[in-house]
Amino acid sequence: MVGCKVRFVNEFLFLVLLSTHILAATTWVGGVLFFMLAAVPAARAAPQARIPLLLGRAFRPVAWVALCVLLVTGPLLLLARGIGPSVLAHASFWRTAFGVTLGVKLSLVALVAMLTVWHDMVLGPRIEAGLNTHATRYVGRAIGILSIAILLAAIVLAQGL
Repeated sequence: MVGCKVRFVNEFLFLVLLSTHILAATTWVGGVLFFMLAAVPAARAAPQARIPLLLGRAFRPVAWVALCVLLVTGPLLLLARGIGPSVLAHASFWRTAFGVTLGVKLSLVALVAMLTVWHDMVLGPRIEAGLNTHATRYVGRAIGILSIAILLAAIVLAQGL
């Protein structure tokens, strides 16, 4: 009976962790896609309204919380699957299909994190200062496309491939 309770608690905690990770991913990817597909096109129709700037200010804290939650829950989900530092330290792990896919996903996550820092800390203040920089648009698109690629890699990992 005790083993059954422990298993239930472990499964419940795993589901809470997984649900939190999925909610954060949905928030992140949904927000990025909203900007790409709605806010930026709306800004072209009414550039004086500064729609992306206003929405960006409102969404930035939400996006950063989502990104931080993903960066915490991702490794915890790996640990829950039995993939800890000792497994990750073996080169043989990274030669498996799962390891290769995980490596691609982690590389994309690092790239998105760096681009997001550049977008929010460098390009964002330039826009707020009234400087017109097209780099913001391209970096935003790259973040969106890479975020979708991360989502696809996550689906492959969840299938155990």
